[in-house]
Formats: sequence, structure tokens, C-alpha cells
Amino acid sequence: MDDISRQALATAVGVIVAVYIALWMGLEQPYWAALSVMIISNTDRDALFTKGVLRVVGTIVGVTTGYVAALWSEQLPPAQLVLVALAAGIGTYGRQRSAYGYAWFYGALTFMLMIACAMTTPDQIYSFAWYRCYEIVIGVTVATLANWAIGPGERSLPHGLVPQPAAATPESALKQAAIGALGVVTIVIVWSLFNLPQLVQVLISSLIIVDANPAASRHRGWQRILGCIIGGTTALVIIWIDAVHIWWWTISMGLGVFTFARMHLGKTPNAYIGTQSAIALLVTMVGTGPPVSILPPIDRLIGIVIGVSIMTVVIWAFNARPAEPAKASA
Repeated sequence: MDDISRQALATAVGVIVAVYIALWMGLEQPYWAALSVMIISNTDRDALFTKGVLRVVGTIVGVTTGYVAALWSEQLPPAQLVLVALAAGIGTYGRQRSAYGYAWFYGALTFMLMIACAMTTPDQIYSFAWYRCYEIVIGVTVATLANWAIGPGERSLPHGLVPQPAAATPESALKQAAIGALGVVTIVIVWSLFNLPQLVQVLISSLIIVDANPAASRHRGWQRILGCIIGGTTALVIIWIDAVHIWWWTISMGLGVFTFARMHLGKTPNAYIGTQSAIALLVTMVGTGPPVSILPPIDRLIGIVIGVSIMTVVIWAFNARPAEPAKASA
């Protein structure tokens, strides 16, 4: 079995184990544990370890600061809007300029989720904070162990964190930070005006596509939408065939993750379609067990598409090329 297939198998096994641990613990949103396994999956053990550690650190910092900010800003929509915008801007800038940008990004994202919780379900802020930490730690731990036991390479411990070079100049990073902040403000305003579903999914899906390269942002945006369609449709077909049979749910989820993880791990320009397909599959299929209703999965899927669509429009508006002046006739 080649390295990509072995890591895809490790990812599928890790997702299933993480989901069942989260269900056994009675956590609120077990798909977060599954997503952590999927997103940090990598054939390079050091890269997987680095992303896992940064994801945990970012979560803890984001939850801690976000909890305090959420309590302070409760029932203060203008303050909440400012906090979300600041977090989006700082997280986007840190993601592109720091050697450990993923921690900055995920810390900011988690902070935003805490504020979103204060906007939507303020009575659940405390439990949301604890559950988020548990879910992420479970996913990262299981992903690391699955990679060590099943994944490619020797059964050796990772060598340590791998720093990354800055992805953009300070000027470019600042511009994209402003775009990210404006994008999430637009999303929150549209969400409040039109009572859109799943603010959390909308925010996550929007910020992740912001890139220093406008063409890359647009490319990732359409890949994310296409992945949503592929993964979400796959999940809905699985649910439609037999939504509540535990073995069908488990096996089909594992096969789906294995298939999409192979695409995610491939070094092709469209690998991100596999990433997003797996994310949409898991978000749609995993609730507090096998879904008993198709409406919550559809709401989560709609939230992803809305977030990507709005942020893509904002990115396009700020990076649209001015029309070239017409050449004078001879």
C-alpha cells in the first residue's frame, strides 16, 4: 500500500474512533473531533504533529480569551461585531506572517466561535467552551496515534514543531486581514437581517478561504463550494439509504473519509476538493450519533455554502482588476 493510501486509512480509522469517543463522552458536536482528525492528516509525521499542536494551542487560547470577551459583550451587538472583526483581521494577518500561523488562525477562529455562541445561544457559552476543547484534543490525539500506528513511515516519534516561512509581505497580509474582517462583518449583518442558519459554519467557511493571492482565494472558494456539493450529496444519499443503522453509518462514513482523504493528501491543484468533500461529509453525517432527521445536516451544509459565497464576493470586490483604458486609434 502506498503512503497516501496508508495515511488515508489511518485518517478513516482515526475519524471513526474520534467520533465514538466523543459520542461516549456525550459531547455536544462530535463532528469537531472528526474534523480535527481529517484536517491535520498528513503523510509527513512532523507536519501532522505541528498542525495538531498548533490546533490545540490555538483552541485553548481562543476559548479562554473568547469566553471572557463573550461574557463581557453579551447583549451588546455592536461590541460583538467589533470583536469578531478584530479577531478575523488578527487571525488572517498572523496566519500569513507568523512561523506558526495556524495557531494564530485557529485561535482567532475559536475566539469568533465563542462570540457567535454569545450571539445565538448565550446560555450555552460555558458548556460550548469546554466541549470545544474536549472535541479538538480528542481529534488531535487520535489522529496522532492513528498516524503512528497505521500511517506511513517508521514508528518513530515526531522530531518537533516545523516553522513555516511567511506566506505574504506585511502589506499584502494587512490587506487580506482587512478583507477578512470586512467579510465576517458582512456575514454577521446578513445573518442577522435574514435569519440565516448556522452562523458558526458560515464564519468557519468564510475565513478559511482568505489568501494572500487573490487568485488562490477564488480558486479555493470554488473548490470549497464544489467539495460541499460532492461531500454533502454523498452524505445525504447515505442518510437517505439508511439513516439510523449504526453499522451502515459507521462503514459508509469510514469509506467516504478514506476516499476523500486520498484526494486531500494528493499533491494536485485540486486536492482541496477532497479536503472540503470530507469536511462536508462529516458535518452532514455526524450529529449526536446517526442522524434521525435530515434537516440539521442540510442546515449545516447551507451554512458552509453561504459563508464561502459571501466571502468570495468580498474577495473579488477588493481584488477586481480595474478596466484597462481603451487604446487610442491610429
